[in-house]
Amino acid sequence: MPSDSRIRWTYQSIATLPLINIIMCIRPTKVSPVGKGSAHNLQGREFEPRCRCEDLVVKDVLRSKCVCKNWKSLICEPQFCYEHTLRLCRKYKQNPNPNPYPYPSGILLQRYIGSLLPKKADIIPFTNNNSNSNKRFAHLHHAYNKLDELRHYQIQQSCNGLLLWQSTPQFVLYPPYDAGTKEVLHQGCSFYVSNPTTGHYVPIDQFGHEFHRIFSRPFLVFEPWKSPHYKIIFFTKVEGDRKKLTTKMKMSVYSSATKSWSRVDLLPSFPNSNLDYGVYCNGAIHWYAVGKYSMYFDIDRLCLKNLPTLELPGARMIDLEVVYFGECGGNLHLIVARIDEKLRYDILELKEDYSEWMVRYYIDLSTIESRNSTVFGVSCVVRQPPKEDENEESKLAIVSVDYEKLVAYNLKDHSSRIFYEGGFVPYIQHQYFETLAGM
Repeated sequence: MPSDSRIRWTYQSIATLPLINIIMCIRPTKVSPVGKGSAHNLQGREFEPRCRCEDLVVKDVLRSKCVCKNWKSLICEPQFCYEHTLRLCRKYKQNPNPNPYPYPSGILLQRYIGSLLPKKADIIPFTNNNSNSNKRFAHLHHAYNKLDELRHYQIQQSCNGLLLWQSTPQFVLYPPYDAGTKEVLHQGCSFYVSNPTTGHYVPIDQFGHEFHRIFSRPFLVFEPWKSPHYKIIFFTKVEGDRKKLTTKMKMSVYSSATKSWSRVDLLPSFPNSNLDYGVYCNGAIHWYAVGKYSMYFDIDRLCLKNLPTLELPGARMIDLEVVYFGECGGNLHLIVARIDEKLRYDILELKEDYSEWMVRYYIDLSTIESRNSTVFGVSCVVRQPPKEDENEESKLAIVSVDYEKLVAYNLKDHSSRIFYEGGFVPYIQHQYFETLAGM
C-alpha cells in the first residue's frame, strides 16, 4: 500500500498538474480500517481532495468528475458547489467592492436559426484566441423535442451565473394545425432558470399571479455572496388599469429555498411604461427611460422612487441617445452617444446615494479599426480581475464592430483587443459567469 507521504503528494499536486495527469494518476487508494489511527487518516484523506478541488477553475472541476465515483459524489454536493462559488467570489482580496461580486469570464451570443431562436447560446470567453476549434455552447437542456422547432427560446437575463430563459410559440404558423402544433400554441409562454456552466435547469410554471405576455414580467435575483438560493420577482399590471397613464401592480416572489411563491396583492401606482428592460442591482429593479419615467422599485421596502435625470454639460436631451443601461459589479451604468460625435460614447455611473449620474469613462471608437465607421454597438460594461502586477481591477466595454467582431475596450488606458472574429455577431448578448451554483 502506498505510504501516507505519497498519497499526500498525490492530492496536493492536483492544483498544479495538467488535468490529464490528475485523471491518470490521482485515484483515492483504498485504506484498510486496521489500526488505531486508520479512521482519522481516512477522514483526512477525504478532506484533502475537497480543498484541492475548491482551488480548481470550474471547467476543470467538472472534468474531474470522471476521476472516480467518490470525486463525482463530492463535486455534486450542493454544499461543495456553494463553497466553490464563494471561493470564486472572494478570490481577489484586493477587490474594492464591499460585496464580492463574481467576475464574468465571457459573453453569451444567441443566434437565430431561420426564424427561430434555439435553446442554446455560444460562449465566447474573453481569453478567446478567435479559434473555432474549442467552440463551447450553453444549452437550456439537451433533450431534443420536435415541438421545440415551433418555439423561441430567448435569454431574458443573466444574473451572476444563472440565466432566465423565456420560451414563446412561433405565431407565424398556418392552419391546418396538427395536434402537436395546437399543444404548443395552447401552452403560451414558459420560463426556465438555468446554469449555463453545469447545464442544470428548472422550469418556472407558475408565478403566484396570472401571467400576461405583454403586461407581466419576471426578474431573476441571484447573489451568491449572500445566499446559495435565487429568487424570482414577478410583476403584473392589474387588469383594468393597463391603458391608463398610471397602473397598479401585483407582485409575487419565488424563493428556491422554499420552492414556493409569496404574494403582494397591490403595489403603489407605476407609470404605465414598458417593464421589459428592467435591471436588478443592490436590492432594487431599475428602469431607465428618457424623461420622467426613470424609476426603481425597492423590493424589501416595497416602494417606488425616481431615478435622477440625465444631464451632460453642453448637451441637450434631444441630442443624446442612450445605447446601454445595465449593471456592473453593483454599479449602474448608462452609455450615451451624442449625435454630433458618433465615434465617442460617454459612460455614466449612478452615485451610491442615487443623487446624480456622473461621467466616469468615455469610449473613443476612432481607435478601433472598422470597414464602416458607423457600424458599432456597445453591449455591456464588465469588470475583470486585477493582473498579477496590479492592485486594481479593470473595466471593459464590449464593442461589436461591423456585426462580425467583438472587441474588449479598456476604459482606463483606452487600449482594445479583438476576442472574437469570423462570424455574425447577433444583438442578443449577455454576460457569462462560470459557477457551480445549484438549482
